[in-house]
Amino acid sequence: MLKKLTLEIKPVADKISVGTFDLPTLTLEEEKWGGLRMPRRRKSDYKMPEKNYWHIYSLQTLNSEKFIKVVNKILKREYILIK
Repeated sequence: MLKKLTLEIKPVADKISVGTFDLPTLTLEEEKWGGLRMPRRRKSDYKMPEKNYWHIYSLQTLNSEKFIKVVNKILKREYILIK
């Protein structure tokens, strides 16, 4: 059994308005970031706490002056060495 379907397509153009509109121009920053951006964060006066715990491998990456200071404080037991 074959059924045949017939379909009529009627163009619908009831409410078409003809006119132009101006798009706002984008600044270079908006073009770069893809639109409006969030405002920048305020820089707080928060200061990172002093590092008291040192791992053996993190000491390897220090420059020589910083390494000497940290090792001296480890020997004085001001810092703690993590193995």
